[in-house]
Amino acid sequence: MRQMIPVLLLLTLLLPAAAAAQPPVTRAQFVAALWACAGGVPYDANGPFSDVERDSPGATAIAWAYDLGVVQGTGGACFTPDRPVTREEAAMFLRRYAAHLGRDTFLPGGAAACNDFEDISPWADDSLYWATAVGLLEWSEGGRLAPQEYVSADELERTLSRFFDRPVPAVPYLLEHW
Repeated sequence: MRQMIPVLLLLTLLLPAAAAAQPPVTRAQFVAALWACAGGVPYDANGPFSDVERDSPGATAIAWAYDLGVVQGTGGACFTPDRPVTREEAAMFLRRYAAHLGRDTFLPGGAAACNDFEDISPWADDSLYWATAVGLLEWSEGGRLAPQEYVSADELERTLSRFFDRPVPAVPYLLEHW
């Protein structure tokens, strides 16, 4: 019984944190939130991805983002809409959309180095550095970019509020009614 006490104590401490944790935002939800914040313009939902049905949630946003060059898919004509979006994917999507809008997407001088740079995928180039340097994404604890960590709903809302320089009340509603 004495051996169980530390385990029970640990569970008591961890369970409230686990219950409060939000599910990660999916790739489709991220793109749909970006599209909604950009005005949610009517668009043909017929996109190029074989795993995104025309009548599925987010299909219009994904087709819009593809046509703008914001998303390119995950390979094999797939978008993988239900997979959680990583921080490096989010940074890439935002940087591509910023470039589409004509914003400066060059990496600011003096961008700080992180201690987990080796975890950044080659295709993500320096988008994660850009997103943190311009204040869109926050650094993780310990000076980490955490490229493979998933984006939470709160992080998505803060990030899009910074990107559009205004509150984005549609994000919580969108995620809640997905």
